[in-house]
Amino acid sequence: MKSNLLPIYLREVRSLFYSPVAWLVLFAFYLLAGFFWASPLSQYAAYSLMAASRGGGSEMKLVDWLIAPYFGNVAVTFIFLLPLVSMRQFSEEKKSGTIEILFTWPFSDLDIVLGKWFASLTLLAAMLAPTLLNFVMIADKTALPWPVLASGFAGIFMVGACFLAVGLFTSALTENQVVAAALSFGTLLLLFILSWVEAQTSGLTKDLVGQLSIISHLQALTKGLVDLKDITYFVLFTVLMLFGTLRVLESKKWR
Repeated sequence: MKSNLLPIYLREVRSLFYSPVAWLVLFAFYLLAGFFWASPLSQYAAYSLMAASRGGGSEMKLVDWLIAPYFGNVAVTFIFLLPLVSMRQFSEEKKSGTIEILFTWPFSDLDIVLGKWFASLTLLAAMLAPTLLNFVMIADKTALPWPVLASGFAGIFMVGACFLAVGLFTSALTENQVVAAALSFGTLLLLFILSWVEAQTSGLTKDLVGQLSIISHLQALTKGLVDLKDITYFVLFTVLMLFGTLRVLESKKWR
């Protein structure tokens, strides 16, 4: 079957960026990301002055004091903001009745799901791209570990992709946007809390929770430690959520 992914993607991008929600999300993210950048940057500046007086610091300290905390804080903002992006993608279509029209068009369910998900990824890219300027602005003042930054940006993008897939799944479950956002937020918060549980347990339980925690898999990437198991986790988690969305659409289509 010929793929009609591009028309769906373009339709969803237009719909997304014509919505005031997208611009409010961008504004809130830039505001929060700016604050979360300024806070560790001031701490790192103080550390650098102290380290210089004692004979210098290390590149790893830059990662520990600035890069890893920044990406970790960005992941926290995703928990609150990304459900607002994904909540309307199917819920609004169901409430307005346009979902029935969409199903009559020559698009497969996979085209619809991927088109909506890729459109939300476009907004995610628009959120993250300007944050690279934070690091560019300090590049002439300190030696930046660019491979670590590349790993961190890749990690935070994969986290955002996972979160948006969760939001797409919850949006397919209900026609109420508030309920969809609440379900998405609750799920993402649970995934975040798992990292706290991991820190308070030991043995087999700690290993199991660590494998399930999305934040635990992000932490290694924010420090430049690229492990295939972390990438596999993000890919499988995202595929599982998108597959679940497909199954929900199929079940509701034939009722």
